Amino acid sequence: MHTLKVIAGIAVSGLILAGCESTSDDDDTTTAQASLRVLHASPDAPAVNVYLNDAMTPAVDTLDYGSASAFASVDAGTYGTEVYGILPGGADTDDAVIDADLTLEEDMEYTVVAVNPLASISAKVFADDGSMQDSTKVRVQVAHLAPDAPTVDVHVTAPGATLDGNSVLGTVDFADTDTLGPVLVDEGTYQIRVTAQGGTTPVYDSGSVELAAGSDLFIGAIPNVSGIGDSPISLSVSDGTTTSILYDTEDGAAVRAVHNAEDAGEVDIFAAADSTENLDVADFSDGNALFNNVTYTGVSNYAEVGAGDYDVAVSTDNATAAISAEGVTLANGMSYTVFAMGTADTNDDADLELVPYADDRRAIATAAKIRIIHGSAATADVDLYATAGTDITNENPAFEDVAYKDSTGFIELAAGTYNFTVTPANDKTIAVQEALTLEAGEIYTVWARDNGAAVELGVQDDSN
Repeated sequence: MHTLKVIAGIAVSGLILAGCESTSDDDDTTTAQASLRVLHASPDAPAVNVYLNDAMTPAVDTLDYGSASAFASVDAGTYGTEVYGILPGGADTDDAVIDADLTLEEDMEYTVVAVNPLASISAKVFADDGSMQDSTKVRVQVAHLAPDAPTVDVHVTAPGATLDGNSVLGTVDFADTDTLGPVLVDEGTYQIRVTAQGGTTPVYDSGSVELAAGSDLFIGAIPNVSGIGDSPISLSVSDGTTTSILYDTEDGAAVRAVHNAEDAGEVDIFAAADSTENLDVADFSDGNALFNNVTYTGVSNYAEVGAGDYDVAVSTDNATAAISAEGVTLANGMSYTVFAMGTADTNDDADLELVPYADDRRAIATAAKIRIIHGSAATADVDLYATAGTDITNENPAFEDVAYKDSTGFIELAAGTYNFTVTPANDKTIAVQEALTLEAGEIYTVWARDNGAAVELGVQDDSN
């Protein structure tokens, strides 16, 4: 169940604005104020900086997809508003991706939303006069922010209630310039479902959601970029301070496997709902495997499973678990890659084990996303380089002292050809070097793995 009074979700960027409750030097009168926040809903745009009136410092700093800034109080008036994408290395795009004048009136709240893919990005502005306030109720506004989704009916009902014409809270379209609402509903547990206009089959289902009295919620239907499930949308929920993304409860999670244990032979990989099956007595026959006959260096396709806790196991002999990991949590709307790592050699310290990594499947138009994993069981800590040339003599490593099983996490690089080099930590001796051409809009996982006495790089294009 989600609790929307205090949302534990995406980190929220702050508005760095001066002028709150400013006063005149002459008569000490209070300057008229308005409230402003910004929501990033452009599915392939990078994180953005937002500037007001040509200021050198961004008013909204590093706002990423699906997240909204907190409300900030600003002087009422007209602002030249420019939105710049953030390029690899931290520089702004040469030109603003959005350039518009924004007029803020006294005592009004404004939500500015970046919508559409980057190539056609634009701003939608929603104004709220703060009417229909009731601290004993939940105040809700809904905006359609997904250009590829049809006109939809929004149903906010008791969990499991039948959907029909009477359950429709309202109808919204991407072309709408106003939100659905505000409306007031009683506090309690609800189910938010979205259907095509006039339909009763959900294209989105939140599952059970707790709405707390006094909440003032802006719910945006944004493009679903998780790569999981059939729903075209997710919900970005902001309460003026924090923001969270709610994925369709039917999406579940996605998981795939990488065989990275050189001497383990061909394996089957199993997953069972946590505590529903004792792995010591589980049936490890082929028919029960999530992935069958995975060979060394093999990468499976994603399998979609229900969200929850799982016991994961690898069998090398079709009878018993050679490796197991209990209580692996797979969150709704998230994808994971599980590496089988280590060695079957009982004289080696690198025991066989399963290591899960959270994936990021949202491609961005301005850069390649890449992560590097140290998966060589025979290699101690390493330094990692990504350089234009092959000579690293005078180069600094991009990542230092990377331990076995560690991941760099996803980083953004400009499109181009890079030489990826692995050396022992604090040593320029090259263990492996490989040139890779990266394309903007693509996502890559690169890992060091064992090849006999040598080390090599595995490369997987993770793009949808």
